[in-house]
Order: sequence, then C-alpha cells, then structure tokens
Amino acid sequence: MNKKINSTSIHHFMKATILLGFSFYILQLIITGDILQFIVPQLVIYVKIAVTFLMIVSAFQYYIAILSMKKTVIICECGHDHDHVFGHDHSHHSEKFTFKTFVIYGLFLVPLLLGFLLPNQSVASSLASNRGMNLGGMTSQNNGAKVELDGNEDPALRKLFKTNVYDKDYAKLGMLLYKQDVIEMQDKWFIEKLQSMNMFVDKFQGKEIKIMGFIYRESGLTSNQFIIARMGMTHCIADISPFGIIVEAANSNEFPNNAWVTITGKIGKTTFNGQPVIKIEVEKSEPAKAPKVQYVYPDWEFGKKL
Repeated sequence: MNKKINSTSIHHFMKATILLGFSFYILQLIITGDILQFIVPQLVIYVKIAVTFLMIVSAFQYYIAILSMKKTVIICECGHDHDHVFGHDHSHHSEKFTFKTFVIYGLFLVPLLLGFLLPNQSVASSLASNRGMNLGGMTSQNNGAKVELDGNEDPALRKLFKTNVYDKDYAKLGMLLYKQDVIEMQDKWFIEKLQSMNMFVDKFQGKEIKIMGFIYRESGLTSNQFIIARMGMTHCIADISPFGIIVEAANSNEFPNNAWVTITGKIGKTTFNGQPVIKIEVEKSEPAKAPKVQYVYPDWEFGKKL
C-alpha cells in the first residue's frame, strides 16, 4: 500500500515532534549545565531518566505516525473489543485541524520555542527584595542540652563547639572553619558554612573571611552597611531564597547594588531584626564576574563528608 499523508498522520507527527523537541531541550540543558538554573544537582539524575523515557515515547509516536500513512491506526477508548491492532469493523472519523487544534499545539510549541530562543539567566538580586534576606543559613533546631562532640579533636576546641544533638554536623563544620587561616565562602557548603558561623557567632570574631557575591541593600541597615549575598536553591527554582552576610565599609556608597564583588575582611558581630549575626569588616574588595550559574545549593549529606 502506498504511503499517504493524511490529517491523522499529521497529528501523530506533530505530537512526536513536540515530544522530541522537549527531549532535545532538556538534553541541551543537561549537556550545557544550564539544568542547574532550574533544579539542584541531586535531582539531575532523575531528569536524565525522565528524558530517556521521553525520547522512547517520541520514537514510538513517530512509529505510529509512519504506520498511519499506510493504514488506519485506531487508538481509542470506544469500549469495543478489537480483534486486531489496525482498523475496526466500525468507523472512526479522522482528526481534523481546527482553530482549537492550533491553540492546543500552540500551548506546547510556544514555550518550547521560547526555551530554545531565550537565554537561561540566573535570577539574583531582582528576587531578593521579594523573598527576604536570610542572614543565618537554614533553619536550626537550636534546642536541647549542649553536648560535646566525639572525636580526636583538641578537647579545648570541642568544648568551644558544644551544641545540641541536632546540630552536631554544623559544630563539626565550625571546628574545621575555625582552624582555617582564611574562611573561603565558595559554592560548596556556602549555606552550611553560613549557618555554622552564625550558630557559633562569638567563636569566629576576628577570623579572616573571603566571599564573592552580589551587593544588596535592605531596610534596617546603617549607611555604612550593605549585604553581600548569593541566591540559594533548596529543590528547584520555585524555592530560591537569598543568603548573605552584612558588610561594613567606610566607602559603602562605592558599592553599587547588584554589582558582583569579592570581599576579604575580618568577621565581627552585629544584630539584625533582633538576632545576633556575623558581619564582615572590609579590608579588601575587587570587582568579580558573575558565575554562569549564580545559585548555591544545600548539601543535605554534608555531615557524612566531613
């Protein structure tokens, strides 16, 4: 039988092409690393599995489309018994193209085209004012009796970082940071380090710290203060929140909002919204280039890696 394009086969080809388009778009995000603009690294493996199944479904849909050019392919819920895969002893009308059809396909094609055509840009300070700045890290239990950590660390150091049983991992991290000559706030464990230092704010006074982030100002700060921050993503882009540290500088007016800088200074202590938090007294600053992926991510298993 000769192959012949009809309305039904066109529908199948459209469905297959849309599925394949989304497959290639997600695959492109994975290859370029832009997938981290939307989800945390721990979820990437599940996206890889999903896109594999999506490509298999797309291939099957193309197979149906090609078969529909040779003979009628019926995939329905008519309630009749089907003795064979292709055709029935009763009629089914072919799908026609209507305005409703174009609208339905457009709902899938428009976002797909926008995904390919528009750049993937991280959202930084533009969302900070809406989400509220987090100066202390993630939520801590911060209750219960204080206990001393186990291990071979200096007993005097373990006594400095006594904490409740829920926050032992942050105490261990605090000890590691305490022993460093310069605490570098890199992407890895950014949120965990921030929480650890704020849990033991008195222990880090005078320590040297280096951090890169964007400049943000919030009501309640003095004229010589601003915040250096990063956007943190807990699971996906829907739950991003800003995490930062208050900075004090005599020339604070020379630090424009949204600018990316690297700041080195001494850790101090201040109060914000009634809570004691660390601050940075600037010693050195220099412009920085915004990273391609501007988010930092919590590591729920960081305690096992200490």
